Amino acid sequence: MELIRFSFGKDRFHEQRAMLTWCETKLGPGGYYAFTKDPENAKWSIDSMFGHTHFFFRDPKDALMFSLTWQ
Repeated sequence: MELIRFSFGKDRFHEQRAMLTWCETKLGPGGYYAFTKDPENAKWSIDSMFGHTHFFFRDPKDALMFSLTWQ
């Protein structure tokens, strides 16, 4: 499975909660390490370490919507 990734540095860490809420509301099932926890249903996933945040998307349409909103 080829995932689409968006990465944000520490300068955007303050937006992480808003991005996560947006994904939950607009895209559906997902969350922290969602592809590991629920590989059948997860549409997106997030991981974060030391202020760096990474969002992963399965569907290019979801990735495009995220990109248009947050890039």
